[in-house]
Amino acid sequence: KRVYNWRKMNEKYGSLDNDNIDDSQYRMMMDVKRQIDENRQRIYDHDDSPEVMQSLGIDVIEGSARFLDSKTVDVTSDSSSSSQLTAKYGIVVATGAIPQILNIQGLGEGKYWTYENVWNDFFVDLEQSKPNPLKDTKVIVVGGGPVGCELSQAISRLGCSVILISKSDRLLPSGEEIASSELQNVFEKEDIDVLCGESAVSVTRDESDGIITLTLKSGKSVVGNHILIATGRKPNTNNMGLEDIGVDLCDKTKGISVNDNLETSVKGIYAAGDCTGDRQFTHYAGFQGAIAARNILLPLKDSGKRSDSIPAATFTDPEVASIGLTEDEAVMQYGADKVSVSFRKLSQVDRAICEDADMHGFIKIVYQTKTKQILG
Repeated sequence: KRVYNWRKMNEKYGSLDNDNIDDSQYRMMMDVKRQIDENRQRIYDHDDSPEVMQSLGIDVIEGSARFLDSKTVDVTSDSSSSSQLTAKYGIVVATGAIPQILNIQGLGEGKYWTYENVWNDFFVDLEQSKPNPLKDTKVIVVGGGPVGCELSQAISRLGCSVILISKSDRLLPSGEEIASSELQNVFEKEDIDVLCGESAVSVTRDESDGIITLTLKSGKSVVGNHILIATGRKPNTNNMGLEDIGVDLCDKTKGISVNDNLETSVKGIYAAGDCTGDRQFTHYAGFQGAIAARNILLPLKDSGKRSDSIPAATFTDPEVASIGLTEDEAVMQYGADKVSVSFRKLSQVDRAICEDADMHGFIKIVYQTKTKQILG
C-alpha cells in the first residue's frame, strides 16, 4: 500500500523528476522485498522453526510421511533415510492444502505463478529487469476468489498492469453480491481490468519476447508478461497411504472425511484444517488442530466443526470481512418475510470520512425481523 500511495502522490504532485522515478521506484520495491523477507524470517524464528518446537517439548522430524497402519507412520527424509514412528494415543493429520491448477492447455509448458511462488519470482524478475522493472509489465491473474483478488490488487499497487479473469459472473462469488460490486468498482478505479464470466482455455508463449497469450472460452484473448493461477486450493492428501489403511476421502472436496469430533473413518486417526476440505482459514485450522489433539488425549470429546459462525476476511483494500449468513442465504433458510437488513455506506460514517473522503465500503447486518437476532 505504501508503494501505491507513493506512486499516486508522485503523479499528483510531481515530487520527483521523471528521470529519477524508475530508480526511486526500484529502491522502494527493494525495500518492500527486504521487509517481506525480514517479517517472514522473524515469524519463522519466533513461531515455526524446529528450535521453537523443540523448546516446547516437541520432537521434530522433517521428511515425507506415509501411513503403514493406523498407528504407524514411515518418515523419509530428503537424504532418503527413513524412520518409523508408532503412536501411543493417536495421530493428527494437518497437511494443509496446495494450489489447485486448472487443466489449461499449454499452461505447464512454461513458468507460471501461484500463491506459493509469486513473491519470490516477482522480485527475482524485478531485479533482473533493473533499472525500469515494472514499466509495461502486465500480469494475467486467473481466479476471482479471495486469493486472486488479494494478489491482483497487491501486484497492481506495486506498479504492474493487471487483468483479472473470473469464471464466476462476479468477484468473490461466495460472499455478498454488493461486496463483489463494490470491490470491482475499487479495482476498476485502480486500473485493474476485470473480466467476469470468462474461463481460461489455453496458453501460448512467444519464445522471442516471452509474451503470454491466454485464450478464453468466449474466443477473446488477453496478453501479458506473466500469468498467475489463483483458482483455489485443494486438500493436500496425496502420497500418504491414507486410502491404503481405510481412511475415507470426501468425494466432493477430496479432503479427509471426519466426523464432528474430527476423527476419520479409522479409529485413532484425526484430521484438522485445510486437508479436511472444510473452509480454509488459518484461525479455523488452528482451532481444529487444538480440538483434534484434545479429543485424542481426553475422554470427553468436543466438536471441531462450526457451521456459519466462522469469521472470514479477504485482505484487499478495503477488506471484505464477514461472519454468518449472507442475505441470500438467510432468505433461503428463513424466508424473505422473516429476514431484514440494516445497511450503511462508510461514506456516511463520520470517522470514515475523516480517514478518506472517497471511502469505499459499507456495513451490512442481516437479522431476523421478529427476534432481531443477527444472522450475518
